[in-house]
Amino acid sequence: MNIWRGRKAFALVILLFLTPLTGFFSNVQNDTFDDDEVISYTSSNPWDSIAQPWGQYSRVPTHNGTMPPHGPNGGPGQDIVANVTEFGIIDSPTVNWVALDDLDGADAYGSIIGDFSASIVSTPAAIERCGYGELFAVIISSESGSSTLSIVTGDDAKVAWEVDVGQTQTIRSTPMLTDINGDDKPEIILVYDTDSSLEIDVWSPELSCSESGWVKSGHENEKLWSLSDSDYSIGINSPHFATSQSNHKSVTQPLLADLDLDGDAELVVAAVDRNSDNPTVIALSLTTSTPNDFDWEVVLDRGTHPSDPSWGMLDDDSTAIVLTTIDSNSGNMWIWRIDGASGSLDWERVSLDGTDSDSDSPRLRLPGPVIVQLDNDDAPEMILTIPTDANGRTPGNGARFVAMEMTSTDEIFEFRTPNGYSDSQPLPIDTDDNGIHDRLCWVTWYSESSVSFNRKGMAGCHDISSDPPIKEWSKDMQRGSGNDNDEIGVAPPIWMDINGDSFVELIVPFGKRLWAFDGDDGTSSEVSDGWSSPLGMPHRVWSAPAVADMDNDGTLDILIGDTLVSQNVADFSPLSDNRGISFNPSQPDPGETVTVTGQFSNIGTLDNEDDLDVVIKQNGNEITRQRFTDVEPVAPSGNGGPYTFSVDITAELGIHNFELILDINGNLTEAREDNNYAQIDLIVVEPYEAQIDIPPQIPRIAPGTSEIISVSLVATGSRTEDWTFTWDDSNLPSGWSLTPNTNQDTNPNLIPGISQQFEFV
Repeated sequence: MNIWRGRKAFALVILLFLTPLTGFFSNVQNDTFDDDEVISYTSSNPWDSIAQPWGQYSRVPTHNGTMPPHGPNGGPGQDIVANVTEFGIIDSPTVNWVALDDLDGADAYGSIIGDFSASIVSTPAAIERCGYGELFAVIISSESGSSTLSIVTGDDAKVAWEVDVGQTQTIRSTPMLTDINGDDKPEIILVYDTDSSLEIDVWSPELSCSESGWVKSGHENEKLWSLSDSDYSIGINSPHFATSQSNHKSVTQPLLADLDLDGDAELVVAAVDRNSDNPTVIALSLTTSTPNDFDWEVVLDRGTHPSDPSWGMLDDDSTAIVLTTIDSNSGNMWIWRIDGASGSLDWERVSLDGTDSDSDSPRLRLPGPVIVQLDNDDAPEMILTIPTDANGRTPGNGARFVAMEMTSTDEIFEFRTPNGYSDSQPLPIDTDDNGIHDRLCWVTWYSESSVSFNRKGMAGCHDISSDPPIKEWSKDMQRGSGNDNDEIGVAPPIWMDINGDSFVELIVPFGKRLWAFDGDDGTSSEVSDGWSSPLGMPHRVWSAPAVADMDNDGTLDILIGDTLVSQNVADFSPLSDNRGISFNPSQPDPGETVTVTGQFSNIGTLDNEDDLDVVIKQNGNEITRQRFTDVEPVAPSGNGGPYTFSVDITAELGIHNFELILDINGNLTEAREDNNYAQIDLIVVEPYEAQIDIPPQIPRIAPGTSEIISVSLVATGSRTEDWTFTWDDSNLPSGWSLTPNTNQDTNPNLIPGISQQFEFV
């Protein structure tokens, strides 16, 4: 061994020896994750309402049905997920996972999907198992009057974070996400009622994870602030007998919007004054400290129940909050417009014409306005919901939709649905991508009989580019399993371009099923084979859907409360965090037999539909191949586990590259194919080897002085061991000496790859 490693540095000749007294291998794994990167959601200035994938009820403050980019040809295909610009669609739906065991599922009337990647602290060996590339669901649940706020992983429905909110009324208002303090970590804003007050909590979650899993509890100190006001309530008793007798209240959905266009979101809540019973709209700036008061409070002195508020930009400099109120005793309704920045009541007591005489509305909740673009000018329009059905279950006079200018009280159009009440906002669609909404889709429900609460639903679409609007199609939704209240149509529809036809498809949560209707004529069988009949759901589907790629496979998923609906497709992947290939023993000596094991699982939602062939290669040469006939998805989508196969080899000195390749024949359909591969380097060295490194700079010692000179000792073999360190200074010139510095260990314990210093004087 050339202990000087070719250097001509020291003029002194010193012989240094390291000798072992009494068993180095390195697994160099690929630690890059480019193939697992999720499409990034990043905030910008001014405030970006879609900085979070689905950060509030209906995703955007206009409530106009904006969807992530997607299409029948979207998804990763043969490319990597990181390069996806258009997500794949769901044409074969299945229930991917259910987060709660509760009979009714999540409590909120809306679903939320968040990107908490910046909030996660994880160990280096568990990055992928700790949510890398995933999105998360934010879920409210309750038991015995106590509510729980939870963050759930998008891939496997594990609770990553949760806190006990305390004793509350059932929280129906949807949580909201935004970055309040500018650290790129989202805060959760929660608005709810207790028996005595309106509560606003702001949480700043810190997620912690390791190889053993998520640290889901102990986060009570992560509440940023809370505000309590005993004057207000976000929920009010419903006049509808069946609703009120089942303890359901009419609860509005809070709103995040940039009211003054300063780049920061404000909170808007439509509440009811507990003392006067007047609907009241309140606005609140969101900062890192507890606010002293609301930015503004506007009393609405007509009506008993407010709708959800909505937001729109009137021009480049001003915004407005709009909402309706209804008098539960008469059915009369009013539209209100409030200046976003100042809280000035621009429209006061503007009544809506043509309302029905009804002392039973809202049935469950009053849908708010939807902000749309109906013409070529810059000013927005809005579509209002009059929820009443003048003749009950008799066809011909269902809920009514009215379009108005936002800059005036001029009515643009109105039409009635064929039948039913409306407890959900309509869905505007721009069918030709010209920036103008030309179709309006809707959902209603009605009782089948005057002597029972058996209910049915109805969904349909109108062409609103015609004057008057023309009904394109409508379809009944038959009653399914569950109790009577399940068939109240609370959740609004969403759209998805599933089959690439002229008109996008309509997806409707109703009862305990998820329905899809073809955009052209409403025929479900025309959507796809997978949507020819509605998808059964484990809970009633009152929660408004949220849509994003939650499990990082490049295809959209639909979150409804605590239930994720995904594409029914397999997805084979080596075990995460570089565990796809392992060796036994992990530190082999040359000539030793080594068992090489490949490990993978099906992280999709469907079993393999054909044989799966997998191989292991060493240095580019195939060393084993195995066929698997039944590869079931892992939990929570199925009950499958990791699948393994092995081969024995003889360890040889050197660096050897091993590859695990899944579906080597490419004969199976998968959600993605960029994760079918893993590679690892096995370095085989002698068990006992060491080297000595001299100082990088030539030491220069003046006559009559001394210097401390350090040499580096490092084990380059595969074993940690005690070594003996000796030296020979007999060839030094006269007058020179070489002596160990104080407290130097001549029997060091050397760990492979970790250097130790030995000092001479």
